[in-house]
Amino acid sequence: MGDSPTNTETVWNNRKPTMEGWLCKWTNCFKGYQRRWIVLQDGHLSYFRKQADTEHKCRGSMPLRGASIRTEDARTFFVTSNGDTQTFHLKAASREECQQWITALELAKD
Repeated sequence: MGDSPTNTETVWNNRKPTMEGWLCKWTNCFKGYQRRWIVLQDGHLSYFRKQADTEHKCRGSMPLRGASIRTEDARTFFVTSNGDTQTFHLKAASREECQQWITALELAKD
């Protein structure tokens, strides 16, 4: 019991994210890229359908320790978990935004 958080969403609500914003995330062959609210916090990359969902409705999360980050083009990049069990295929609105995310992700891996 007590006041300690029991899930990741609770932890996120108590700390300011390192970086957050809209990116397009590849969902599947039928839907393609979908706009998602992405949050980088405490060494985890998480996504939500909309910004207001961050308190309760995380759609997916990946620890960044040991993850690999690689670019596909000037706006598109992949984040693959340690062990290759999960990959987020993400697209930024601009080359600059893509580079900001990649830099923040690389720093968060440590």
